Amino acid sequence: MAGELLPIGTRPKLVASFDPPDAVARFREWQAAHVGALAGIPAEAWRVEYGRTGVGPYVRVRVDEAHLPEDLAAG
Repeated sequence: MAGELLPIGTRPKLVASFDPPDAVARFREWQAAHVGALAGIPAEAWRVEYGRTGVGPYVRVRVDEAHLPEDLAAG
């Protein structure tokens, strides 16, 4: 098949997920608890995704596999 087995670059891994109703507050607590690990990741290698459900906002944190620290991968 065309394109099969071609490298697609790094994939983002979901490392944390917070659901409503207090998703943003729990994300801020998680971020503060992992500030050391996050500081070692290049800014372009991790992303914070915000969205909204009928109940309230949710937050997802993803880190590219190539830059994923061990302490975030485990948890």
